Formats: sequence, structure tokens, C-alpha cells
Amino acid sequence: MTARLVALAGPLCGEAFPIEGPEWVVGRDPANPLSIPDRLMSRRHCAVTLVNNRYHLRDLGSSNGTFVNGIPVEERVLEHGDRIRAGDSVLLFLTAEPVAAPPVVPDADGAIDDRTTRVGETLRAAARRRGVPDSAGDILAEVLAGRVTLQAHDMVGDSPAMRAVYGRIRKLAPSDCTVLIGGETGTGKELAARAIHQNSHRARRPFVAINCAALTESLLESELFGHERGAFTGAHSLKKGRFEIADGGTVFLDEIGELAAPLQSKLLRVLQHHEFERVGGTRTVRVDVRVITATNRDLAAEVAAGRFRQDLWYRLNVVNLTMPPLRDRRQDIPSLAAHFAAKYARGRSVELSADALQALDAHDWPGNVRELENAIERAVVLGSSDRITAEDLPDMLIEPAAETDSGTGAAFHEGVREEKRRLIREAIDRSGGNYAAAARLLGLNPTYLHRLLKTLQIKDVAARR
Repeated sequence: MTARLVALAGPLCGEAFPIEGPEWVVGRDPANPLSIPDRLMSRRHCAVTLVNNRYHLRDLGSSNGTFVNGIPVEERVLEHGDRIRAGDSVLLFLTAEPVAAPPVVPDADGAIDDRTTRVGETLRAAARRRGVPDSAGDILAEVLAGRVTLQAHDMVGDSPAMRAVYGRIRKLAPSDCTVLIGGETGTGKELAARAIHQNSHRARRPFVAINCAALTESLLESELFGHERGAFTGAHSLKKGRFEIADGGTVFLDEIGELAAPLQSKLLRVLQHHEFERVGGTRTVRVDVRVITATNRDLAAEVAAGRFRQDLWYRLNVVNLTMPPLRDRRQDIPSLAAHFAAKYARGRSVELSADALQALDAHDWPGNVRELENAIERAVVLGSSDRITAEDLPDMLIEPAAETDSGTGAAFHEGVREEKRRLIREAIDRSGGNYAAAARLLGLNPTYLHRLLKTLQIKDVAARR
């Protein structure tokens, strides 16, 4: 059996490496069979070994962990198409030769679409121009043309909602079309933008991100387009903007709905003609960039209200991608929680208890994945052991405060809380007031039960320790 790793991200992006020998070590050490100058990688980070005709991946006690398809692992049997992440590097594991191009077939309307074949040839040519070896260029073409499962991304989850996202990214990545990513705050819109970039022919060029809501209009203009020396007080030298820095790569503009009207006009020119002038300058600067934008606003409504240019919206919304809220992908919560626990444990082995997972599953997650990450980071930092329990989680995850507004939503949540109060009182009565026994009846950690008593404001129960 022959196998190889293809670097999809990191310092060696675009290169392919055949796996040879009984143990193939990956890490920063120059003596390793695969030495990668990745600052977040340990000297001996992980190893691939061949056992009984199967390739095994083993973490070698690395500082930042080894991940396969987004899940932290200590040892795992590798399958064709698995994505290995170590530090900032992403390696695609392949055991078969690059497959032949699929047959050209009619689409749903009966038309013949040979775009996949054209994309493959385009990517091979782009890889050659950028100095990527032919073998790696062929493999990258296979990956980015969609004939190998999308791999180069840092998103975690295998729910139907996320599989749909991966499929959409796989279709969008090979082209240079502008993409508008929608979704609630904290759903991972920048990760999706990075995945589009990492799976495109621009992957070896810069990915530059900027939040349009984080800076004032004048500062944002200078950040995006740069400025000439003397353009304003304090402009002591020429400064290149993000568009120039990203030449050949991708610019990601988050919260695009916050862009001021004058900057909307300037961005429209970049999209139409790939050119602009620096602040205080008259010389036209030309760039080759792909633009990906994101918003949690309804831009169509912003256009109707006159706050966003319609022509710019048409240019940005060539194709779109919507990131699902966490409440619509609850089956991903355990793997996401494990991913964040490994991330913040920094080499320690941290697991989540059943009551912690129960609390995570019951929460509505208005802050989505970002809120979950913050909760797990807090639990890892403040926890007293290598096991995260419900008592380590923020109080709001144990039981949210009562709704202050009226309506069916408030009535529903109050009904759920009242049913929880009834079950807890009943368990305490059945156990003769023994909290530990009541917790066992409910299948809860005793400490978790005490927190529920407090947050649900259950005071009319007799307790016997």
C-alpha cells in the first residue's frame, strides 16, 4: 500500500510527500522525515506508522494537539481523504492514485457541463505557475475540483447542516466569484471564508481579514486602500492597504453592512475594475484579489432603506452561503466542545462529563459557536480537574434567567422551568430529602443539582445531607 500527505495549509502548502519507512514522524525537527517550519508544531509532533496494512496516526505528546477532521486524537487509523491538522498546517492523507476525471454528464436541464474538467486544468496551470510540483498540483486539482472530499478547513461538525455547508464551499472554492456569507453572530463566517480560500487556487497567497465595524470611516479607508506619505497628519510614510497586501489572494470583509457610503463606492470600483487610489494619492493601483464578505444583517432590507448601495449588493451577492446557528446543529455540540477543550487544555487530557454535555445540549446558544467556545475555555481555565462537569460551566448554561418579555416564548420557557422544579421536588421527596440520592434518581451530578436548586429558586424542599 502506498500513501502520501498533501499540505493544504501551512508553510509547505501545495507540496506532496510519500510516506516511507515503519515510522514517519512529522514535526519542526529538521531530522524528521517530514520537517515543517511551523511555529505551533512540536519538534516531534505526530507519527504515521503502517500496522497490519493499515496506516495509524499517533500524537507524540505535542503541545497543541493533533486533530483528524477537526477532532483531537491520540491515536487513530487513517482513512483515505482524512484531514490532519498539526499547528497551522493541514495535511491531506491519500492512499490512492489521483482519480481520472469523471465523465461529463448532463445536468438537471439536460445541458452538458464540463466546468469540473476546466477547473482541474486551470488549477494545475495555477499550481505550476506558483512553483508547486506537478504531482502535488495534480492532487490539488483533484481536491479543489471536488473529486476528493473538502478537507482544508478548521470547521468542526458532521451534522446535515454542516455537510451542506461543506458541499457549498466545495462548489464555490475553485472559482473567483465574489461570495456573500450570511448567518448570526458567532456561527463561524470567517472560518467559512478561510475554507473557501484554502480550497482555491489562491491558497498559497494571503488571506487578509478586516472587520468593517471595528474602525472609523477614515481609519478603515486607510486600512483597506493604504495611504501616501503626507496624506494626513501622522502619515509619515507610504502604507499599503489590505487590498495590496492580499494581491493574488483573498480579502475577507466582515460586517460589510457597516461600510460607510463613500467606502461602498470605492469598494464597488475595486470589484468592477480591480483598481483604486491610496488615500491622498493619484496613482492608480491595480490588484488581483478575490473578495468574500459577511454580514449578520439583511442587506436586501438595508438596500430598501437606502443605507446600502443596490449596485454594490448585486456585486457582492453573486453567490451566497448561510452559516447555520448552533441550535440547528445540536449533534455537533459534543465534538465542538471536545475540540475547544483540547485547544485550551494545551496538551492536557480533558474530557467532558455526562452532566456537562447534558447542560450544553439543553442551552439555546444565542451566541452560537463563539459562545460555546467561551464557555469551554472558562471551564478549562477555572476547572479544578481534567474533567469538565456542569459545575464548571457558566451559570447561564445551567438555567437561563426567566424571560422578562411576554408572549408564547416566555410562557414556553416558564413552563419548562416549572416542569424541572416539579421533577426535582419529586426526586427529593422520594429520597427522603437526601440530595445525593435525589441527584442519582435524576441522573445528575450532586453539585449540578445544587446549582439547579439555586437558579430555579427552589426553596420549599427539606434537605438531609
